[in-house]
Amino acid sequence: MIVDIVFGFLGSGKTTFIIRALEKWGTEEKIVVLVNEFGDVGIDGDLLTGQGGDVVEMPSGCICCTLQADFRAQMLEISRAMNPERVIIEPTGVATIAQIRSIVEAELFEDAIEKINNILIADATGFMGLYKANRHFVESQVRNAQLALLNKCDRVDKRKAMVTQGAILAINPEMTVLMTEFGAADWAEYQFALSTAPLSKEDVWKAEDHLAQITAAGGGSHPHLHEEEDALGYESFGCVYGDLSFDQGRLEGLFQELNASKSGMGEIVRAKGIFKVGDKWTLMELASGEFSSQPVRNSNESKVSIIGQELDREMIRVALDQCVEKKQNLNL
Repeated sequence: MIVDIVFGFLGSGKTTFIIRALEKWGTEEKIVVLVNEFGDVGIDGDLLTGQGGDVVEMPSGCICCTLQADFRAQMLEISRAMNPERVIIEPTGVATIAQIRSIVEAELFEDAIEKINNILIADATGFMGLYKANRHFVESQVRNAQLALLNKCDRVDKRKAMVTQGAILAINPEMTVLMTEFGAADWAEYQFALSTAPLSKEDVWKAEDHLAQITAAGGGSHPHLHEEEDALGYESFGCVYGDLSFDQGRLEGLFQELNASKSGMGEIVRAKGIFKVGDKWTLMELASGEFSSQPVRNSNESKVSIIGQELDREMIRVALDQCVEKKQNLNL
């Protein structure tokens, strides 16, 4: 089987890209998508289910460290029981890709995996800010990629997109960077780039050695952005609301408020939720300082996941409860 590791920072567009890939190849290949989310409440698995592949979820932890044993066991189960032609791995937006690849490359899987592709999804609106704030983490991600998709190019001017593309190539000159909008790549270019840019184990080891030398020399923070390890202090809030219905206008107002620096609810990096609104379902997202809303197919339950710093969970919970349509039971 082929393994595609699709990674990128929070809100870069990983799930949207995977949906596009499933639309393209989901009927041609037997595909399993392994989704690992940062918080206790998973959203991406719901969005990916029914899009052309089988979905396996591993929420609440990271497969590159705290869930390593579970990740190995799950990959073995997928390989032996499901026998797919391709596995797409979507790790958390704070995962260390070199470590994930080393697990996948272990002798345990050498007879099952024929190729591993490392695909970086970068957000054109926020990449440079992320790079300035977390240089070694970003450089590790870029160095361990075979192909980068510079997503959300429709939201920036051409000059900024070119500058960001140049910054990525300066870190990894051997890589191809494709500019995309809404996670939709030129699939011919995409396949050609992967076929002509193999990443050897030696390349990965060199990147890991470089980062280890930086850390040992005191030249930067650990490249892993987990809440227990880094100065960013990321934490998550999640809640499941069952079949409760929400008010569209109040939800939109809340997401806009979450985007405000003085909301009192914390510094929100990412907010994502699936909500029942009347007899329909809506996906609401806050990423890179931008709010978006779109209809989605029917789901089983309303749910939300919020990631950020110094979250006031009680204030967030109360604000969400106020968005629920009246005359419903809020005993969650």
